[in-house]
Amino acid sequence: MDNWQQIIAQGNQAFTERHLAVAASFYRQAISDVWPVWYHCAFVCCPPELSREEASLPTFCLSISIQNLAETYAQQQRWRRCQTTLRHGLNWFEQMLQRLDGDHPASVAVLQESAKLRAEYKAVCQRYKIWQLSRLPASRQYLH
Repeated sequence: MDNWQQIIAQGNQAFTERHLAVAASFYRQAISDVWPVWYHCAFVCCPPELSREEASLPTFCLSISIQNLAETYAQQQRWRRCQTTLRHGLNWFEQMLQRLDGDHPASVAVLQESAKLRAEYKAVCQRYKIWQLSRLPASRQYLH
């Protein structure tokens, strides 16, 4: 996870400096870095010696990466890409929830992050609607 932390730090730095395309590239790389670990632990075999915190770490890292990538798209007003990114992430987490039993050490983390992604998706949809309304001429904003 050290590599993931470095990638996220670079993405966050680029985001702070408003180099959004560069930040998006780092966040996509972070997803690619953590995805195999998350997938293996979720769908193949979670090593029994892992604590709940260790088993949950890839879930948190993947969720953060997805949310950060989506926010770079939102900042660029690439709303469809933003929504698609969040929907894909939410789909992955929901698939994992369907396959996990309650005893899996990452089940609580997956449930929490799934809820966060769902809330983020709803918030982005609301931001998109507000953005659309702000682009209408003042005379048309109140017709709905």
